[in-house]
Order: sequence, then structure tokens, then C-alpha cells
Amino acid sequence: MWSLLSVLALVAPSPQAPLTSAWIDHRIRLEWRRAGLVPSPPIDDARFLRRVYLDIAGVIPPPETVVAFLNDRRPDKRSRIVDELLASSSYADHWTDYWDDVLMGLTARSQVLDRLEWRRWLHRQFEANVPWNRFVYDLLTASGQNSPGGGAARLLGFDRVGADQSSGDAAEGAGRVNGAVNWYLQYAQNPAELAGKVSKVFLGVQIQCAQCHDSKTGHWKQRDFQRFTACFMQMRAVPIDRGKVMGVRRVMLTDASRPPRTLGKRALPGVAEYLTATPAALDGTDFTGAVNRRIALAQWITSPENPWFARAVVNRLWAYFVGRGFVDPVDDFRSTNPPVLPDLLDRLAADFVASGYDLKHLIRLITSTQVYALAPGKPARQDPENKLWSRYRLKPLEPEQLLTSIVQATGLGRILEQRAGRRLPAMEIALRRQFAFLFDTDMEAEQKEYEGTIPQALMLINGRLLNEGCRAMPGTALDAVLQLPTPQQRIEALYLRTLGRKPSAADMKHWLAFVSAPPQQMGQRAQAPQPSAPLAFDARFRQSRNPAGGNAEVALFERQSGAGANVQPWEDLFWALLNCSEFQFNH
Repeated sequence: MWSLLSVLALVAPSPQAPLTSAWIDHRIRLEWRRAGLVPSPPIDDARFLRRVYLDIAGVIPPPETVVAFLNDRRPDKRSRIVDELLASSSYADHWTDYWDDVLMGLTARSQVLDRLEWRRWLHRQFEANVPWNRFVYDLLTASGQNSPGGGAARLLGFDRVGADQSSGDAAEGAGRVNGAVNWYLQYAQNPAELAGKVSKVFLGVQIQCAQCHDSKTGHWKQRDFQRFTACFMQMRAVPIDRGKVMGVRRVMLTDASRPPRTLGKRALPGVAEYLTATPAALDGTDFTGAVNRRIALAQWITSPENPWFARAVVNRLWAYFVGRGFVDPVDDFRSTNPPVLPDLLDRLAADFVASGYDLKHLIRLITSTQVYALAPGKPARQDPENKLWSRYRLKPLEPEQLLTSIVQATGLGRILEQRAGRRLPAMEIALRRQFAFLFDTDMEAEQKEYEGTIPQALMLINGRLLNEGCRAMPGTALDAVLQLPTPQQRIEALYLRTLGRKPSAADMKHWLAFVSAPPQQMGQRAQAPQPSAPLAFDARFRQSRNPAGGNAEVALFERQSGAGANVQPWEDLFWALLNCSEFQFNH
């Protein structure tokens, strides 16, 4: 028997009514029935907590949070944890990383780029929950000084948010600094690339396909691309620093009253076509009479009447959280690539606009759906590409997520601070770049199976970060775990710390046998049967590893530790959990 409330929840909301997760789920369930799809079962609380932590905060949940969440009997505890994460500092940290990667990328390097100021600007936007239309408008119209200047640290990439790397003599002009202009400076000699980026990211339209010729996949003409690019031709990067500079070279980004005749000695071929083209938006809106073309374009892009703007970011975030966008790829809106369930996409976009372009509102809505909380599963014959989201898409952790989660799980943060001292920023930057270089993945691409490379595997199996983090040294996470009185408690603590769940009965049986085996059977441990788990463990144990070999500090620790005379099986267990696919995937 249907209750009145449940029936009302299935009625399509009016355009003015707030959109609910119940209606979103109902709309998708209707499509599943039409397609004959049986969705995957819902996930349990432990996996939901881990998933939402990684998606919103970019890191696995700490063990004490896992225990508290599993013991919480309140029916609304999932929505409560989402609200807590959205209000946390980790939210701003994670989305700074995400949009830094989308907008700037790993390889952007130049002496005029101040990545620290750029990331600081990004971080402030997400910390203040600046509405998306204001964020984009401020970025597209940014002008001012790129950097306060300073030592070579900025040029070398010391871009840790919150770090103060500037020298004392760099304060001059700091009040005029606008970190957002650094995004423009990477395109100082390539306005065509800038136009393509703006269109792809903020409108979801790949107009760059029409740069050299009329697009073969859409209706965009080369003339459209030239007119759109002409909107950026008034920008000037005026040097402030002269002569040799150690560090970031300061420049002032401004807009001239008219486009320059050239872009300098390094101008790209064909730039004259953009200098002479009539500036216009993608719908043909003419900006010839605009005093500032960038401002006119930004107003058009962020207008509520823009047919692409809200849909583009809604589609991107839906793909990020649920696994695939209404339009796939997320930045390829065109008539020959129509969206799945266009009515639902339009309804989500309208609700997003009505919310005041509130990204947190959109995230809260998506993560409260039943679709978001489905388990992974095998591809359905009726929908092999999972266009209708009947199962969750497995995805490897992003580089920043993996690094941050390893550091948190092992407790290495405190150790690094103690040992590195003033070298800590350099060490953090080196680790970030190493992980980003090896583990950078397409965040919107389906991961049907683990496709890690040999360098990735070698880094995780033999990498110093993991090996140091798994050692039972004073002050590490394993040190604290080994103070627990029983093997069962230690095994459970390691599972909570790494996988965010308690071990199953089969897991506990397997690892109890493992850690209690005599030392002479160490060579047999690599062939031990794998425990039951949603995702398989990597069976490659470090047979040649001997953390205590010749190390007096470790030997003393073993004599004083509650673990007994041999900590190596516990280190190997910890290492195995950190190297298993269940840890390295968001699932």
C-alpha cells in the first residue's frame, strides 16, 4: 500500500519546487524498468562512509570516525556526515586539488606563473563556498598582479595552500595580487588554447575542434572559433620586474581598449585571424561594442539564460560522484552526442540555478540519492556502458587522494614533520609530483579492471613512503596499534585504519594464522591464501624485506613493544592492506 507521502514523492516537481533525491531516484528507476535493468544492491555504512569521504574530502576516514559512524543509530547519519564533510577544511583542500588539475594541470610551468597564489585563490573560493557563477565570472574577468614576488621557492613549485614561502622583500605590491590571473598567464602566447579551455570546462563544448577547420562532429564553424577567441585579444601582461629575477617574475594583467596588432615575437601562426575577427559568443551575441570583451563574455557565460553553463557543471559533478555523466565525455555537449535522460539533467540544472549556483547544495543532493550508494557490479547486458548508472563505477584513487590517504593511514605526517624540519615543504612537493606523474588518471573514464602500470606497481611495492610508513617505529600508526593487548584488536585496528571497515570472520582467521606463524615460516607467507574481501588483495609480499636487520633502534623497539619479539608479520600485514586494490580504489 502506497502512503500519501510516497506517492507525492513520485510526482514530478514543478519548475519552482525544490528538487529531491527521492524524485531523482524515481526518475532513474523508471528508466531501469524500461531497460530491464536490475541495479546493484546498496552498499553498507562502512563503504558509504569511505566513499563519501574520498569524494568530498579527498581522503579516507580516520578510524575513530569509522567506529563512531558504525555505532551511530540515527537514521539521518549519512546526511549528517555529508554536511560535516562539506563544512570541513578538507572540502576546500580537495576541491582546490580537483580544479587545479582541471584548470591548470600538472605541466603548467613558467616564470610568470605563481602556483602558490593561484592555489590560494582557489582555496579561498571553496572555503567561502563562492557561488559557481561568481567563481567563473571572477576568474574570467581577473586582472591585477600575478605574484608578490619572492625567492626561487615559488618558481620551484612550493604551492602548498597555507604555506608562506614569500620573502620579506616580496610584500611590496602584495595588496594588488590576484592569484586568479595566473590561470590566464599560462595562455599568454596561445589565445586559441585559452578559448578552447574556457569553452570545454565552463560550457562543456569542444569548440577547439573548429580551430583549423569546420567541425566534423558538430555544427561549429572555424569562423565561430575565431570570433570566440577574439574575446580574449584585449588582454595584456605588462612586466613589472626588469632584468634577472630569482623566482616568479611579476607581471600585471590588464585589458587594453583595443586588441594589439601582434602578440610579440612568440605569437602563433594565424593569430591575425583572431585580431581581426568580430568578438562574439557561441550563440552569435556580438561584443564589438563592449568596452571590455572579457567582461561581456563572462556575463554571457554565467547568465541564467545560458543553455550550457549550469548543465556543464552539473554534468561534470554528476559524473564525478556517480561515475558517468548525462553527456559523456563530460565536456562534449553537441547534437550528435545527446544526453541520457535530458529531462533529469535540465531539472538538476534548473535546481542548481535556483539554489544560487551553490556547489555544496548540488553535492548534497547527488550524494543523498540511492543511485550514489549502489555497489559496484558486473556490466549489464542491456547497458554494458552503464549509461543508466545501475551499478557504481570503480575508480582508482586520484594521486592526491592516494598520497593523503597513505600519509593518514600510516601516521607519517608527524614523522615527516619531525625529521624533515625546514625541508618538509620540499619533501611534500616532491611526493606530490611523483604521485601525480605516476598515478594521474582520467577521472571521468570507466575503470573496468585495475590497469596500473609497472612504475605504479613498483612505487607502491618498493616505494620508500610505504615501506617507511609500515615500519613499527616509535610514533607511527603501527606503533600505536601494537600497544593493543590482543592480536584480534590489532588486526581490527589496521582494517579500520586502512580499509575503513572491520575484518570479516574469514579475514580475521587468515591474519591470525599469519601473524602467529613461527618466524621460520616467513617464506611461506607470500603463498598464504588470500582473505575474503570485496576486492582482491595483492599477494606480492616483501619476502626479502627485513626491517630489523642491523637496526638497533628497531631492535630496541621490538624488545619494548607489546608485539613481542617479532614485529615483521605485523608490518607485512599493514603493507599488504595498503597495497591491496580495496585500499587503492574508491568503490
